[in-house]
Amino acid sequence: MVDYIRDEEEQAERIKEWWQKYGIAAVIVIVLAVGSLLGWRQWQEHSAGESGKASVHYETMTQAMAAGNDDQLRSAANTLIEDYDGSAYADIARLALARLAVLDGDLNSAAELLGTVADDPAVRELEYTARLRLARVQVGLGDLDAANEQISRTFPKAWQGQALELKGDIASARENWDAARAAYGDALEALDEGASRDRVQMKLDDLKSQS
Repeated sequence: MVDYIRDEEEQAERIKEWWQKYGIAAVIVIVLAVGSLLGWRQWQEHSAGESGKASVHYETMTQAMAAGNDDQLRSAANTLIEDYDGSAYADIARLALARLAVLDGDLNSAAELLGTVADDPAVRELEYTARLRLARVQVGLGDLDAANEQISRTFPKAWQGQALELKGDIASARENWDAARAAYGDALEALDEGASRDRVQMKLDDLKSQS
C-alpha cells in the first residue's frame, strides 16, 4: 500500500491549504436541540467554545502524527470522533486512523473508516479524498468492482489525476493492459509535475512488456 501512503501525503497538503483558507468557520460542530433551548447569543458562545475545544484535540492529533506518536494520535482522534461526530474534525480524525490501519495491514478497518467519511462527509473536499483512499484500499483487498464504483463518480479537477491513476490500477489488476495504458496516459495529462506524475509514469513504463 505504498501508493496509499504517498497519495495521503499529497492530499494532506490539499486539506491543509483548504483548512488555512476556510478555518474553523467551516467546521460543522454537532448540532443538537440546544439551539432551540438557548438564546442565539448563548448558542454562538456555546458553538465557539466547542469548536475551540475540538481545535485543541485536532492540534494534539496533528502534532502526534508529525512526531510518529501513534498512541497519542489514536487517543486524540478517537476523542474527536466521539465528542464532535459530524464535524470536519471528526472526518479528518477518521482519515488519520485509516492511515494507521493501512500501516498495520488492517485494510478492512481502514475501509470502514474511509467509507464513513465518503458516505456522509462534513465537507465535499473530504469526501473526494476519502473516496480515492477507499478505492485504493479496495484494490488492496481485491474488491475491484467496489473500487471502480468509487472512482466512477465525478471528481473536481484537483482530484481527477488520482482517480485516473486508480482507474489504471484497476485495469492493470484485471490484466486489461490497453485500458490501463490509456488510463495512466490520461492521468499524466491531468497531473501536475511532481511525485504523483513520476509514479504514474513508472507504472506506464512497467506495462511496456505487457501485450
